[in-house]
Amino acid sequence: MDDHRRSIIKNWKLLVEGEKQGLYTCFNLFYDDLYRFGLSLYRDPELIKESIQNLFIELWAIRDKLANVGNIQQYVFTIYKRIIYKTHQKSFSNDPDRKLPLEEVEEEMLSVKSYESILIASQEDEYLKKRLKYALAKLTPRQKEIILMRYFECLSFKDIAHKTLLTERTVYNTLHSAISALRENLLFIWPFF
Repeated sequence: MDDHRRSIIKNWKLLVEGEKQGLYTCFNLFYDDLYRFGLSLYRDPELIKESIQNLFIELWAIRDKLANVGNIQQYVFTIYKRIIYKTHQKSFSNDPDRKLPLEEVEEEMLSVKSYESILIASQEDEYLKKRLKYALAKLTPRQKEIILMRYFECLSFKDIAHKTLLTERTVYNTLHSAISALRENLLFIWPFF
């Protein structure tokens, strides 16, 4: 387990216990990834900043229910996706013609540049799960193994290298090739689902 993940787990526990320092540290640990993910959905920096604040306000409010969260990163991004959508809708509440239907948010998720975002969003979206499963099946066994370790088990390059007996550089290159293959496969199968 890398230091970043260890720090998330430690501070998440503090947040759950009602320690504000845990909340502030989790905010700092997640901020950059949440900001990039938000910008991949909406090109509105102010909306993104407001949504991140709303996310941590909500996490603090429901902290007593967070003790049994298994995959913290997945949980945070799932809630964040809902909050950013609600915050966006709220900003256009006075103009019903400018509202973006939830179905279009899902379609937009399929076309974002960050394929890491697609991997995270796939946990919630059944349609995308089918497409991703199909695309993953097209990868080599080694590519699939490294994708699963990196994005579903949240392992560092160092941990993956240790588990697979590969060098970190080989892990990085294999992951890069796998993501390129996923991109092609996801684009290729777009009309068929």
